Amino acid sequence: MDKQKALEKIKKCLALSKSANEHEAAQALKQAQALMKQYGIGTEEIKLSDVGEFGAQAAMTLPQWHWNLTAVCAKAFDCNRYLDVALGEMVFVGVAGKQELAAYAYEVLLRQLRKARREYMATELKRVRIAKNKTYRADCFCEGWVNTVWRQVRLFAGSKEEAELVERYLEGKKLTDAKARTVSASSTAKAAGGYDRFRGAEQGKEAQLHHAMNGTDGVKQIGGAA
Repeated sequence: MDKQKALEKIKKCLALSKSANEHEAAQALKQAQALMKQYGIGTEEIKLSDVGEFGAQAAMTLPQWHWNLTAVCAKAFDCNRYLDVALGEMVFVGVAGKQELAAYAYEVLLRQLRKARREYMATELKRVRIAKNKTYRADCFCEGWVNTVWRQVRLFAGSKEEAELVERYLEGKKLTDAKARTVSASSTAKAAGGYDRFRGAEQGKEAQLHHAMNGTDGVKQIGGAA
């Protein structure tokens, strides 16, 4: 038996050690302790083995609103995330499969936001001729949209233990911080950015995100009505 198989067996034994059958529970715990000693596996390593990763396609240079959106989706499912430059993915890290839910939420919300952004540029910003100014103001709109969703998500996320476990897992990866894309805009465009954020915040109330309860038992909706 290799170490990985031993780890899985230990986890099964520890689960059995919670059995109502006292004899079965004692035997399972004894076997788990013996395997932990034999393979040099500690309690922390067992806990960290429950952490997994799941990637979603992403560009290598992202604006701040896009980074904020990935943070919202990670937080909603007690996860974290990092950008894998080699794979071209935004990788969500979580426990008990929640990383997959976070990645799915990210893709769903990103589609909603990109649609809202296109419509806003085609209507409110149709008279803005300078490309960098238009991009800057559209980014402000997106920032407002994401901020609204973030305020709603904070009401539902909340497994501190899982979040801390994910943080400990990421500490061992020695990741390099990625920088957000910036846009150089005119003073006029920057002055109008506050209005764009307000409009984005209003439209963000219509965003839809579903939060899993107890892993797979059901979903709780965050945001506007379907």
